[in-house]
Parts: sequence; C-alpha cells; structure tokens
Amino acid sequence: MIVSFFTTLRPTKRLFSVLVMLAVAGFVIGLARIIWPDVTVVGMNSSAWWNAAENIWWTVAISLLISLIYDVLTRPTKEDFAVERSLPKSFALNRQQMISFSFENKSQRPLDVSLSDVIPSQFESVAFPLEQKVEVATQGIFKYSILPKQRGLAVFGQAYVLIRSSLGLWQFIYRLAKEDERKVYPDFSAISSSFVFGVEQTMKNMGAHIAKRKGDGMEFNQLRDFRAGDTLKQIDWKATARLGSPISREYQEEKDQNIVFLLDCSRRMRAVEQNLSYFDYALNALLLSSYIALDKGDAVGVMTFSGEPSWLPPVKGKASINQLLNHLYDLSTSTESSDYVQAAEAILVKHRKRSLIILITNVRDEDSDDLYRAVDVLSKQHLVMVVALQEGMLGQVNDLPMDTQDDVMYYAGVKHFEHARKKMLALLKARGISVVDATHKNIHIKLVTEYLALKQYGKI
Repeated sequence: MIVSFFTTLRPTKRLFSVLVMLAVAGFVIGLARIIWPDVTVVGMNSSAWWNAAENIWWTVAISLLISLIYDVLTRPTKEDFAVERSLPKSFALNRQQMISFSFENKSQRPLDVSLSDVIPSQFESVAFPLEQKVEVATQGIFKYSILPKQRGLAVFGQAYVLIRSSLGLWQFIYRLAKEDERKVYPDFSAISSSFVFGVEQTMKNMGAHIAKRKGDGMEFNQLRDFRAGDTLKQIDWKATARLGSPISREYQEEKDQNIVFLLDCSRRMRAVEQNLSYFDYALNALLLSSYIALDKGDAVGVMTFSGEPSWLPPVKGKASINQLLNHLYDLSTSTESSDYVQAAEAILVKHRKRSLIILITNVRDEDSDDLYRAVDVLSKQHLVMVVALQEGMLGQVNDLPMDTQDDVMYYAGVKHFEHARKKMLALLKARGISVVDATHKNIHIKLVTEYLALKQYGKI
C-alpha cells in the first residue's frame, strides 16, 4: 500500500528548483565557514555570522519539509474529480479524427491538470501532455487529433492525469480504470457519403459513368407506349396489334446475382503510393463497389489468396456492408508470391453458383502463364473480371530527365515492362475476360464503371 502510494507521487519543477537553491545555499555557507573562519563583519565575528546563516538555512529546510508533508496530506483524491475518455465508434485508415477527455473538478480549489493518453502504436498523434487549469465546479475538455496508419484492432491503454498539489510541490498521478478497443477500418468515406447522398449521386460525384439503357435488360418489368430511342426488339407485336399502337417491353436490371471478389494478398500488393499500400487502395475500391452492388440487389462475397486464407460467402442487403467491413478490416499482406491457379481452384470448391468473379491484383508479365490458366479455369463456370493495378512508375517515367546513361536504361526498362504488360492484358481481353487497367488513384472509379457496364448489358 505504501509502495503504491509513493508511485503516484511525482515532484514538480518548482520543488526541484527549491531543493537546488537550498542545497546551493548550504554549500555556500559551509564553504564560507572554511575559507573565512576568523573574519569580523559589522562588529560580529564570522562564527556568529555562520551560525545565524545555518539557523536560517535549517529554518527554511524544516519549513520546506513541513510544506511537503502538508502538500501530500491535502492532495486531491479520486473523489475530487471525474475523467471520461470519448472515442469514435471506429476509425478509418489515414483519416484524422478527434479524441476528447472531459475532466470534472469536484474539489474546493482550482486544479492544474496535465493529461496524457496511451495510444496504439499504429497511430500518429500530437505530443503529450495536454495541460489545462480547471476551475471549481466546472468541466475542462481536453482534445487531440489522431491519424491511424494501419488497419486492425487498436487498443487504447489506461490514460493518466497528473494533478498539481495546492502549493505546487507535487504532482499526483491517477490512471483511468479501463482500456478501450476500437477497430481501424479501410477508408470508408465514399461509402459513408453513399448513405447520406445515395448511391447514384455518389457515383456521379466520383466520376463513375452510369449508362442509361432502355429495354435491353434481362428481366421483364412492364409494357409501355413506344418511345423514341426504343429498338425493334423491344416491340411487343401482339400487344401492338391488340391495341393498335406501338407497345414496347421494358426491362430492368437483374438482381440476385453473385459478385465474388478474389483479393490478392501477395507481396506485390505491399507497394506503397502516397502513404497507402496497393492492398489498401484495393480494399477501398472493393468496399465501395460492394456497397453499390448490394444496393443494386446483388450478393457480394470475398475470398483472399496468397496470404492468410479468408472466405466470406456472398451476402445480400445494404446492411451487409458492415459484415464486409468487419471481415476485411484486419486483413494484411504476406511475403508470398501470387498463386492464381491455386486461388481459382479454391474458389471453385467453395462457390459453384455462376457469378462475376472480380480478381484484384498487381500482376506482371512473368505471371502471365499462371494468370491465363487461372482465368481459363474460372471462365468455364463464371464471368471473370481482372482488375490490374498499374505501377506508379509507368505514369512517372515520361517526366524523367534523360541526362545519363542510367536514366536512358531505366526509361527503356520501364517501357519494355509497360509494353509486356499491355500485351498481357490484351491477351486476357482476347480470351473474353473483362479487364480493368487502373492506377491507385482511379481504381475505385474504373471498377465501379466496369461493374455497372456489365450490369447494364445483361452479362450478370
């Protein structure tokens, strides 16, 4: 109990300053007695002066000791204040958010408070402590911003407050009673705006092209009068003959289709652009397109490969986006290479119903044979889309100066890689595969646009 008490005590800078001055004064008095033992000043010999100085020094030292004891005995107790930490329900990767503490002063004097939080290692934040003077019967608010740099479960430790004693000689340390856990999700700001503004408006805002077609869907909706722009295939000739005027069939997009994402977790997805890995960009695009697909009435599932295996069977309904978020938020990349054939065989075992399989990867030309075999296997039963993330160097090489031979060799190497990559994607298209060639900046737009195009043209 005594040890526990003393671990809550911390001397202040004021106490250190007083102790230093007292020690210096004692040293000077002792040194002076040695150097000038027999000097007479103002009718008094040095011995009397040094005795008087020593008496004063001891009086100050005893007064300080009494003050220290008084300061400890009148320390604030846990009943004199209340502290509460307010955290967001969840965090989004690379999105700055605020954390606040409320400190209620229940004592009979103002309290000088220093507050420090114990934040998870995957967060960046301001320097602590946060300091504030909280008056009697009032509530102080301490706020600081925090930036998550890694997805997963974040554990906030027991924050602690330091309260200065009434004379300012001690600080007393009090810890909060509990730890808090929060999840750091992929950046779901686009999804959040979809809840507020609606899917159609969100797609328009981010630049996704929404094709409008009349009468070419796969599911019959209703008969209506013929309109300009309708095709001859839409005319219902029996209804036209019966009513004596042109009547068209109107179709709507089919629902209840399955969309399964095949997400690459290999080392290639660890490449970083603008503080985010390709894997995180892929997750953001996956979540946004998943929400749009769920809004369209389709079911969405996810399977990972070339890393820790993960499988979420297709789920339906807009509310299922939370299930997807909780399934994906703590996924990470591995040091393995991409094994597309193994991934294709695994998903065929787990999911037999015809679906749109969306493979998101960072593929290179040396992987082409493996990728061709994988899409051939999948195409026998499913519609396949390959989303290929484009290396950032492809968009930057044209702006590089050609000052040295190394610059020229680098430029030639990148162009060779670009040519081989384009040839590989062209061969995929020749196999009837839908291909999305995207950068980290536009992967979400291109993925959504391609999904909507397949939807509108009745391929899914």
